[in-house]
Amino acid sequence: MELMDLQKSGLLLSGAIYVGSVLWLWRGLSGRPSPALVSDQPSVSAIVAARDEEETLPHCLDALARQDYQGAFEVIVVDDRSRDRTWDIIAAKAETWPALKGVQATPDGWFKCPKKSALAEGIAASTGEILLFTDADCRPPADWVRSMVAHFAPEVGLVAGYARPDPVSGVLAKVLAVDNIGVGALGAGSFGMGHPLSCTGRNLGYRRQVYDELDGFAQIGHLIGGDDVYFMRLLGAQSKWAMAFNRQTVVLSQQPPAKFADAIQQKLRHASKGGHYKGQAFYLAVGVYLFHGFLAWGLVQMLWTQSWNSWVAGVWFMRWAVDLLLLKRMATPEEGALLRYLPLAEVLYIPYVLIFTVVGRWGWFRWKT
Repeated sequence: MELMDLQKSGLLLSGAIYVGSVLWLWRGLSGRPSPALVSDQPSVSAIVAARDEEETLPHCLDALARQDYQGAFEVIVVDDRSRDRTWDIIAAKAETWPALKGVQATPDGWFKCPKKSALAEGIAASTGEILLFTDADCRPPADWVRSMVAHFAPEVGLVAGYARPDPVSGVLAKVLAVDNIGVGALGAGSFGMGHPLSCTGRNLGYRRQVYDELDGFAQIGHLIGGDDVYFMRLLGAQSKWAMAFNRQTVVLSQQPPAKFADAIQQKLRHASKGGHYKGQAFYLAVGVYLFHGFLAWGLVQMLWTQSWNSWVAGVWFMRWAVDLLLLKRMATPEEGALLRYLPLAEVLYIPYVLIFTVVGRWGWFRWKT
């Protein structure tokens, strides 16, 4: 087979896999009904790990204090070795808010990943039947706890949700916000199809019973990051508990990094999780990687030779079309205007997939120290 034939065959085959995967997610966003909502009001603990968050933590605490949940509710904030006034803010708020408990993380930590260690210490200090998680730079809406708990039908062990940056200003931040919509669609769509692939610790919850049954983070403690995705996949692999996605409430988070260097480090951390995929998720990731490789090959060849290739261009625009279809279904009304940055995001996504997933897999990124 000639090189050009191999390129064309590879692009068309991997392109078909990519399009099929996107349409699968699109169906998941629109199809399968969620488990029936419940009216029980079990005790809830919201766990927040905070490291050097003196600027954002007060807004997070104010949002958690406004929760309208009628059941027993407590907030555990773990100061993860902060070097600023984070602990002072926690201590001051706890004096006027009895539901808040501050914990100072041990210096050495329990696991290789500092955040997992902080969260584990927070869970150990908590009492709730349902454990909810968000980040210190997030602002959950007032109905967050109530809405998340309502999705814990008797068979459901984990509930995931969507989080979006707000406000978003600057071209780089808007491109990253478009990527965030795509990551949200990967999570919500795969949950909807009954095969969860992604979730975020900015909006997540699971039963304490589930945490105890899986021995907490012990099996994933050696992995950097992934206190959300790795735990979700561990549950799927070793438990019969069902999982649900809550699209009724959206957590607001700090806007993406404004500096290019910080954005690169963030995306490297995110990409590093892909190297630990297993089973169907691994084969899907390989298919997506090959698709972008063949697509990059064709696009570079077109630019190098300055000649139009109709089938490369056709696949390129087909990718835009299906991605737009998916993101329009996932985006909240406030995010609709961001989709005008999709073409730029599509261009940048090619080197992200081809380079960042490899670099991130080998741990060549800077964690928050």
